[in-house]
Amino acid sequence: MNNQDLQKQLLEAFKTEAEERIASMFENLTELEKCTDAGIRAKMLEVVYREAHSLKGAARSVNIIPVETLCQAIEGLFSKLKDGKIDFTPDLFDTLHDAVGIIEKYLSAPEAKRPDFEDTMDALTEAFSIYQKTGKEPPEEGPKDQSHGEAPVNDKSNHPSGGPDPEKLPPAKTKAPPELERRRSVEDRRKSRFARDTSAKAWLTDTVRISTAKLDSLLLKAEELITLKQILGQHLKQINMTSNTIGKWKKISEKSKKELREIRLHIHDNSLLDRFFQLYELNHDEIMATASRINELSISVEQSNRILGGMVDDLLEEMKKTSLLPFSTLFSILPSMVREISRDLGKDVDLEISGGDIEIDKRILEGLKDPIIHLIRNAIDHGIETPDARKLKQKSPWGKIHIAVSQPESNKVAMTIADNGKGIDVQTIREKATTAGLLTASQAAELTDEETFSLIFQSGISASPLITEISGRGLGMAIVQEHIENLSGLIFISSSPGEGTTFKIELPVSLATFRGVIVSASGNDFILPIAHIDHTFRIEPKDIKTAENKSVISLNGQAVSLVALSDILGLSPHPLPDRKAEKYTMPVVILGSGDKTIACIVDAVSTEQDVLVKSLGKQLKRVRNISGATILGNGQVVPILNVNDLISTSSGKSISPVMAKTIDMKQKKAPKSILIVEDSFTSRTLLKNILESSGYLVTTAIDGQDGFQQLKAGEFDAVISDVEMPKMNGFELTRQIRDDEALAEKPVVLVTSLDSREDREKGVDAGANAYIVKSSFDQSNLLEVLERLV
Repeated sequence: MNNQDLQKQLLEAFKTEAEERIASMFENLTELEKCTDAGIRAKMLEVVYREAHSLKGAARSVNIIPVETLCQAIEGLFSKLKDGKIDFTPDLFDTLHDAVGIIEKYLSAPEAKRPDFEDTMDALTEAFSIYQKTGKEPPEEGPKDQSHGEAPVNDKSNHPSGGPDPEKLPPAKTKAPPELERRRSVEDRRKSRFARDTSAKAWLTDTVRISTAKLDSLLLKAEELITLKQILGQHLKQINMTSNTIGKWKKISEKSKKELREIRLHIHDNSLLDRFFQLYELNHDEIMATASRINELSISVEQSNRILGGMVDDLLEEMKKTSLLPFSTLFSILPSMVREISRDLGKDVDLEISGGDIEIDKRILEGLKDPIIHLIRNAIDHGIETPDARKLKQKSPWGKIHIAVSQPESNKVAMTIADNGKGIDVQTIREKATTAGLLTASQAAELTDEETFSLIFQSGISASPLITEISGRGLGMAIVQEHIENLSGLIFISSSPGEGTTFKIELPVSLATFRGVIVSASGNDFILPIAHIDHTFRIEPKDIKTAENKSVISLNGQAVSLVALSDILGLSPHPLPDRKAEKYTMPVVILGSGDKTIACIVDAVSTEQDVLVKSLGKQLKRVRNISGATILGNGQVVPILNVNDLISTSSGKSISPVMAKTIDMKQKKAPKSILIVEDSFTSRTLLKNILESSGYLVTTAIDGQDGFQQLKAGEFDAVISDVEMPKMNGFELTRQIRDDEALAEKPVVLVTSLDSREDREKGVDAGANAYIVKSSFDQSNLLEVLERLV
């Protein structure tokens, strides 16, 4: 291996190590800021100190000087904190979070972009140096993260950690002392090269790192061996069937031989019969020899099948272990995210996590990231109240989000995300559903709370009164449910007014393989996941009862809806048998999904086996009632049924009126007319092109005054406006629209570079329906907002 290849591998190893240490620093800093127990704080302080020290050494080994320098400053600061020579302050915590964040951004940036961060890193290094000398920050303007603008200044007067009240953050651009390489002596550089060489040798001998892509490829190849195992099992089955046939033939031959002997005794001229008997005995001997060979082959194949099956099972089990990751790898990003979002929204939120050591398929964990982040952002944004609002309700000013993971069964994982906020307002959800045309007012009034909660998963339904980049468009929860169901999971909601909301997510441990049962309906075979099968048994027609105009059977004293699988799937009719046919029985499968259960009549229940899931391809990404397909040992392609869909479809036929309603969100509509109010020609042109390419009729205005005059003179379905404009700004324009009786209900979307909490509140107070920040602008967000509003 040449030096270039070695350095490349070292950098890959360093990247992985740095990610782990940065996540640990973020997590422990967040906990350290909240903790008041001196003993626990000392342990957390030691952890951050050690992580900074180790990251410094690792950065030195791969010659990443800026990271080494900043980590050395952090390490020095924590050394003074450990010795009690300086104390924590709220702003010091902010600066430490900024420092760890800038290291993370520096390392994730392309090589050519890294110098953009070095001024900020130098300023933070200098700030920590001053902290060590004075215990205070330098009295100048704070550092700037050049990728996101100025660092926010947060009000910490009520923070439990107390401490001094510094007025300002560290200087924005303080040039570090002469370059580190100029400060280092020749001996220092020699030691650095020695450290790199030593690290390389240790890395090459103690561990082997492999890319996840290669590991995933190996796992997929191991999973494909399941098909080989099933093919061998199918061959064994055919051999056994052939052996049984030859066995029957052998018995018939032996019986015929005995009869021929008796006939031979009663015939005097038996020369011809003797010849026939000789030929028959020769044929009989061949039958016996063939039966013996088939029996030996059956024993050999059965032994091979048992050995190969065991090897495949063991290999797959070991390969699965390599693909399992603890939930803590996902949770490591959450503490800093919760801290950032809650402070942006002026809220105090405490995050508690348990069960992080439970492991699950890496592919499921990756797919969970976006849904979990969305649920937590929602909980902070419009679940947890502000500190003042919580005090008025006799609550602790600090809201709480608790994430708990458990493993109730070996093949299942359950996760709950609970907050102690204000809960879900069911009346608001019913009104939103009625306004969206999902159901009538009378239907909404008849819904239970549980049925109302399920409406949140419909596109366009949200409990948030304001649309922001965090929440409120009513699209997120529909996408969350879709993502979780794509992972073969389920999601449920429960909520209590004033007490909070809980989301429960159920997931399989492994994504690609599971145990399934083959069932048939209307002459077609299907696979049902055994994890969702509670019972299988046979019923007689007399066991079928009628309740509320639907068929039910009794199971453990409870009435369970009975429906034919063929009816759910829309196959040929499957009429119920005549109840007078007392001896006729039908196979029934009891399917469970969460707290919902149905009984399905099937034609037959066949074997249980390992199932390797095959996707249906991009063209069939989402097929109702079908989650994928598998290939049996005989080459037959069999659909895998989605139990959650089956239950939903069956209940829609006869139970819940809201589930029976077909929602068509893509009905063809006349083009909508949009007024864009923007003083920047470039921004105005960009917005106009985006909307016109999406089928909207667009008119433009150059400032708020021009926009209001055009609104009075024309007909528009919505207004998109900038805020900072001459003559009349966006806030003033929004207020005038709300004060005008003819325009008061007109949707207004503010698209602006102003991203402070105060500006957002001004937008709300003025009456804006949505507030989109240009720094995080995404044209799909704008189009989703407009689709929701018009």
